Amino acid sequence: MPEVWFPYGGVETLVTIQAENLGTMVEPIAGERNVETERLAELLKGQVALFICDTNPTTLETVQEVMRALGRTDSLRVLAVEPKRVEGPIPELKGKVYQLARSAPADGDGLVPAPPLTDAGRKVFIGTARPDPLFGIVDARVEAASNWFAGGLKEVATARKDLEPTPFEKTPSFERAEKIAKGIEGGTFLTAVPRGGRAKAVLQDAPFDALANGFLESTLPPARGLIVGAGGRGYDDTFSSALRSVWSVLGGVRRSGEILLVSECAEGLGSPALEMLVSGRMSGEGGRKREKFVPGVEEIYYLNKLKEDYGVLLLSGLPEMFAKNGMGLTTARGSGEAVGRLLNKLGRTAKVNIVTRAAECRVRSA
Repeated sequence: MPEVWFPYGGVETLVTIQAENLGTMVEPIAGERNVETERLAELLKGQVALFICDTNPTTLETVQEVMRALGRTDSLRVLAVEPKRVEGPIPELKGKVYQLARSAPADGDGLVPAPPLTDAGRKVFIGTARPDPLFGIVDARVEAASNWFAGGLKEVATARKDLEPTPFEKTPSFERAEKIAKGIEGGTFLTAVPRGGRAKAVLQDAPFDALANGFLESTLPPARGLIVGAGGRGYDDTFSSALRSVWSVLGGVRRSGEILLVSECAEGLGSPALEMLVSGRMSGEGGRKREKFVPGVEEIYYLNKLKEDYGVLLLSGLPEMFAKNGMGLTTARGSGEAVGRLLNKLGRTAKVNIVTRAAECRVRSA
């Protein structure tokens, strides 16, 4: 009986499935790495500001490796949205990370950069790439434009008029973020491409296609069922993150098939729009109408479309009142119950494809 371990927050959870039900498994595994640590360290010498765009383990691992190669950090100014979550895994930076406020509310006047972005001197931004249904790919440029400009998130999100999920396709929202990032004087953008929870490569000022080509790509016959993990810490911290990741691997399941989504969601829903939905302050049509911009409003559309096209079963730590009552998802209390429910719907002889780290790969239909 095959046993499959899925990343689940900072640990792993075991999913067991009968051999006759196992279709194709896509499991990104860390292999040979192309991270030029010494070259990256050279970028941080002298008077430089380092902007850490996210707290993805791949980003933090890369920063720690570069810090050790750099040695002295006296002239380096490090900024992050969540300093404590950066300093914990990187002892070299303890007490040295400045708080960088996120952008002002979306209704703010115009597009205004946070003060550190307007300071003179070199600026290096680092983050981890992930597939996204709105941008195509989120990279360090998208993070900078979305988070650290007043009104930036609204401007880049609404640059795209349609809401059809298109992971790995360069969209007007990505192009707008790219244009904003180019306006940051002295900016250099480093984006890690992950594989198996580690950085496979770190690309500098990379074009969209170079980022997309760095992801693991698989082509497989779509099955009636798909068990998919968002990717563990950094990808399944919130339901929002998991929901945005799943679109990159739907080539592995037939339309109207069944999906079991494995995502810890230890930090809850993850976007104001989803929180408004489960509390009854936004209708299920809120994403489609887009009458008023709310961060994450497109996720209402993604959630509805996912439920319209597939049966969705969620294995997570979300309270029932959020997952079942608020979002209308079927839930399970453990992996055994989840697989049992999945096969009850599909039939005991159905084939099920498996993707353990959706945020690290692209799955196409054969």
